[in-house]
Amino acid sequence: MHTREFPVLDEADEPLVDRLAAGLGDDAARVLAYLLARERFADAGDPEPTTRLAVRIGTDLNRETVATALNRLTDRDLLATTTLRTSARGRPPNAWRPVAPESETTDRVYATHGDRLAAQAAAVAAAIGAGSESEREVGSGTESAGRSDGITDARNADGNGGSDGDDENGVSESLRLGLNWEPNGLHAPFFAARAAGQYDRGGLSVEIGANRGSGAAISGVVDGESDVALAGAATVVRARREGTPVVPLALCFQRAMTTLYTTRAAFGGPFERVHQLRGKRVGTSSRSETGLLGRLFLAQAGVLDEVTVVDIAGEERAALREDLADVVTGSFADPRRLEREGETVDALAVADQFPMYGPALVTTETTLRTRRSALEAFLAGTTAGWTEAVSNPTEAVRAIDGRGGTGRYASLDDAGRDGSSDSEGKTHSGGLDRERRTFERAVREFGASARVENHGWGWHDRGGWQRLETALGQVDLV
Repeated sequence: MHTREFPVLDEADEPLVDRLAAGLGDDAARVLAYLLARERFADAGDPEPTTRLAVRIGTDLNRETVATALNRLTDRDLLATTTLRTSARGRPPNAWRPVAPESETTDRVYATHGDRLAAQAAAVAAAIGAGSESEREVGSGTESAGRSDGITDARNADGNGGSDGDDENGVSESLRLGLNWEPNGLHAPFFAARAAGQYDRGGLSVEIGANRGSGAAISGVVDGESDVALAGAATVVRARREGTPVVPLALCFQRAMTTLYTTRAAFGGPFERVHQLRGKRVGTSSRSETGLLGRLFLAQAGVLDEVTVVDIAGEERAALREDLADVVTGSFADPRRLEREGETVDALAVADQFPMYGPALVTTETTLRTRRSALEAFLAGTTAGWTEAVSNPTEAVRAIDGRGGTGRYASLDDAGRDGSSDSEGKTHSGGLDRERRTFERAVREFGASARVENHGWGWHDRGGWQRLETALGQVDLV
């Protein structure tokens, strides 16, 4: 008899697993991380490829999970398969090793994930509404390095943007992203990606601009002011049902961030259950993302016909204080702002009652068809930016400010700046630490799902969009 030993993943390998998981899903990431870690042993005299048995022991995953992961990684050209020479009789076992070193493999993971998200967008488009172009044409066609103008610029203070030609960093194409509000902690992955040069790796220069809400962001991408926009999922569904040719590319957050909240003073006591809303006034902005989701929440809870919906054009906090509403809709971060002002606040999260998609990156059918490679590079870079932001949220939030900021994008380090809040979930006031906490909470409460565990950051499917569309249609919100 003899003893065989196998190296296993430990805590020191978890950061690598997390980086890879954003583009692969959890199980495939563990397998690839293990194989990359084994390559480090090659320098210490272990040059042999790794068998399936070694992978199972080293990752603590079962046979079926490992087999599926190895097939997926091989199909994406991340692993090479060979056979291992042994002295045993019978067919020699298969073995695997990464086709590239760790840093290059990570780039490949993000690049292939960008490709898959773009392909998924074409499939999802046919499942939502009618659009205004033929979905059969989405995803086909030739590349066009177009550029649009007109978006409010939110670039770094040095004013550097993209170019239409190659520059010294190899950037050959520019793309404009339209946010759903002024830059804030929830937008950290985009700025982290740009600061770390992740978009540059794909030959892409990304400019980031601001819009006043999800509806305005979608209008901007349709009007050609931006190439990609960030918008709430319900607003995306409504736009497609109205004939707007927008296509979801990825979910920035998996679950909707809308809440119904109030103060004890405004409500007259604790607000703990949805049935307490009967006979109450609910303040919301009718065309906003949180307004749509708030009304959907009330309808699915069976109380919409028993409340008075008050259309609020201004500040939700003011509506509570001025006795214009008993409860208001807003972002998950809004109740915290009232608590900091000394109020006792109660809130119900829409996603805790009825899971719905959160903010999504969208483009137009034409852009998906004609600028496919640019969108793939953008999605790959944003996937990398997500991992940058999650692993180092302080630096990610700091990147929003560039090197100091000017004017309306004054430094996030200015903790005394008042700022504002509305139904799109803006959280840009209160300093860098507050923005960091907001992003970390958003990741923790709204960033995970079974889809992400299986496929990686941003993943969405036809079924999720169809369920949201059906729910909105049942209460005449689309």
